[in-house]
Amino acid sequence: MRARKTEILLVTAGLALFALVLSKIGWDSALHELRRVWIVVPILVGLSAIRLLLQTRSWELALREEGVQTNFGELMGIRLASQSVGYLSVLGPAVSEPMKIKLLGNNWKTSTTATLVDSGVYWFSSAVIGIVGCIAAAIALAHGRYGVTLFVIAALFVLSAGLLFRQKPILSSLVELSKGRGPQWLERGAELEAQIRMFRERHPEALRAMMRLDLVCQILLVAEAVIVISVAKLPVHLFAILGIEAAVRVAKMTSGWIPARIGADEGGAAAAFASFGLSPAAGLMLALARRSRDFLWCVLGLGWLAWRSYQGKKTQVVPTEVCLTCR
Repeated sequence: MRARKTEILLVTAGLALFALVLSKIGWDSALHELRRVWIVVPILVGLSAIRLLLQTRSWELALREEGVQTNFGELMGIRLASQSVGYLSVLGPAVSEPMKIKLLGNNWKTSTTATLVDSGVYWFSSAVIGIVGCIAAAIALAHGRYGVTLFVIAALFVLSAGLLFRQKPILSSLVELSKGRGPQWLERGAELEAQIRMFRERHPEALRAMMRLDLVCQILLVAEAVIVISVAKLPVHLFAILGIEAAVRVAKMTSGWIPARIGADEGGAAAAFASFGLSPAAGLMLALARRSRDFLWCVLGLGWLAWRSYQGKKTQVVPTEVCLTCR
């Protein structure tokens, strides 16, 4: 009950933030962008479908290397369903990642290793684009007042990327420091971290292939910003686009605890566009177009999850009916 109240409170705060963003931009400009959003939504859906295929292929590679045989279509459904639940909940990835593993229904250890490796490679590719975006923003805003902020953001991206691919395990070091007095979950996490790092050593070719696929996904995300800026008839500058994308990612990371990131996506995108001297209304259009696409995937993902649950119940009922008939 308390969790439900917290979610309602967060959604209310997000809606209030969304209304604040609209009032700052201006209601007339906001309504104008709302009407134009539908021009770019089909394009963004198409790009997102390509990303879904590439991400699922990357996950399939990781699972195959760990000996987990899966169906590509089912993997797409699992990814959509888990991402939808994470997107709409307060906990985000803390819900979606375990949900992927549970829906796979295979050996827990091998599925967990492959799934977390896939997510880690994607986060690393996202951090790479974030670092590039911060450098591009620093160049574009060389005479502005955002130098220190950009440096801090770039340092955070570099730190996160370094932690993902550092040679020495992090959790194992903590277990050693605790000298056996640490919690059980820490020891289990250290064991899992060791398996993830062993994957990199055992399957370097697969890891490189996954990295290439995820980098293409990042390029497609940048392409979404290019399309929105073009539709808004604004000047397209590569450094500004990369900087905007980096700023938007920071807003997403810091607001993942808000269900659907209501208000935070719009505010972050509008502020990022304004920082580069572009119309904040165009940032609003980008955020709303992405939100429309995400809600569409949520409908499909949750629909697939409901269909799978229904099919599972049917397979459980059939043997009971057969036994009753035999009697």
